[in-house]
Amino acid sequence: MDGQEIKEASGIFDFEGADKIVHFFIFLLYAILWSLYGLKKIANEKTVYLMVIITGSIYGLGMEYYQEFFTNREFSYWDAVADAIGTLAGTFLIKKSPYGNRGRNQN
Repeated sequence: MDGQEIKEASGIFDFEGADKIVHFFIFLLYAILWSLYGLKKIANEKTVYLMVIITGSIYGLGMEYYQEFFTNREFSYWDAVADAIGTLAGTFLIKKSPYGNRGRNQN
């Protein structure tokens, strides 16, 4: 291109490890939404939280394996860890919120 170099745009996520923050927040949202849905449909809170944590963690790990074998991207344990921590954080937020803390005598 006439000796001109294309300069990459720098943004808010232009630092090493920024993708871990994105993974964390995506799985935080995953856990919040599925926990809220599960609490409406399933009576046992512990079952909902356990299901969300297990499925979120397995899904995050599975997507990393998928990337390794079916795309040009690499497997990253740290991305899977960020996914699991985001899932735990989202579940914890719902559990401690008024939406998750329904009490014994409420429906």
